[in-house]
Amino acid sequence: MDMAVLLDVMPAVPFFLSAARHLSFTRAATDLCVTQGAVSHRIRQLEDALGFPLFHRFPRRLTLTGEGERLYDILQRPVWDLENEIRRIRHLGLTGTLMVHCPPSLAGTWLVPRLCDFRALHPGVEVHLRCRNDLVDFETDSVDIAIFYGDVSDSRLHVIPLMQEFVLPVCSPEYATAMRLPEKGKDGLKECLLLHDNTPWPNSQYYDEWQRWAEKCGVTGLNVQSGYSFDRSELAAMAAENGLGVALGRKQLVSAALAAGRLVAPFREELLATQSYHIALRREDVHRPRIVGFVAWLQSMIGA
Repeated sequence: MDMAVLLDVMPAVPFFLSAARHLSFTRAATDLCVTQGAVSHRIRQLEDALGFPLFHRFPRRLTLTGEGERLYDILQRPVWDLENEIRRIRHLGLTGTLMVHCPPSLAGTWLVPRLCDFRALHPGVEVHLRCRNDLVDFETDSVDIAIFYGDVSDSRLHVIPLMQEFVLPVCSPEYATAMRLPEKGKDGLKECLLLHDNTPWPNSQYYDEWQRWAEKCGVTGLNVQSGYSFDRSELAAMAAENGLGVALGRKQLVSAALAAGRLVAPFREELLATQSYHIALRREDVHRPRIVGFVAWLQSMIGA
């Protein structure tokens, strides 16, 4: 097919895509705000130009031919990509929607309590926050910015360090007193229930964080594989706050509870975590005003 013929059939492509998606000329007509006859006519034109049928037409149903299925598969992805690109263009500037992905632990204890400050600075930007522990896929997920704990190696992404993390044992004041931790010191942990983050970093064991802390802080004989484990670090901290045992808390996540006295750190030893927090975004988005503004605000919140 030469370029002139291709240009001639392009106006019929939306009719084909809608009919293929609905498997109905009637529903395609409703979708496109035209008559059923117009849809049928456009698709006939397309079939004539291509030289093969796209649909099997039965009295009460419509199905794609093999050729029609292949054409639909080829055509639909570029259309969705174009739609996504148009959506991104519309979002340029310091107004509109900003889709943010953040781990639940950090969102609940650090990000959400600070969003009022961002709202005051940028009232025209609406933040849509998605909180999940899984890694975001910028190709398939509608995400502008991802905050994550750990490392990422993807040449398509621009990655910015956000903040380091420290870990330290925390528990409720009542639990520390009951277990006499101030008097017994770190050896008193052997009599405590340890509370674990199920996966403290990618591909880790639930006990790896406690094991690393014990080794670095000179604690021997501690059964780091014992205790309760939780699939989110904030749940382990919550359990500690309610007197269940001792959690190895991430300082950024437990600082508010420590300041309020709901948690205490019975020992001075805190350890630089093996992972830290990063911001990731598409390389082509690094100069978008909304994203620049949000990243700058995130960085200004460190220590606030």
